[in-house]
Amino acid sequence: MAGNLKVQFAVYGALAQGSPDGTAASDVADALQRAIEESNPYGKVAINNQTLRGDPCPGYQKHFGATVVRDGIPRYFACVEGQTINFEVGS
Repeated sequence: MAGNLKVQFAVYGALAQGSPDGTAASDVADALQRAIEESNPYGKVAINNQTLRGDPCPGYQKHFGATVVRDGIPRYFACVEGQTINFEVGS
């Protein structure tokens, strides 16, 4: 059902130069919510710099994690940059 997904938390980033001292991550909850609402089919979102509206760590592969409420139940998602998640059916 369209409109039943609510992003609680979403982060996108990397360990710059492979060092925990070089972390660079962004809160992308609002960008993910917009991407979900604009998706067709509903809930299917490509995880990349364009969709999440920026690159928090240029030159490094990013990782993504999110909590999305579906049907009143928190669902947990994670992937690497370049993958696609269907938040309607996953987790």
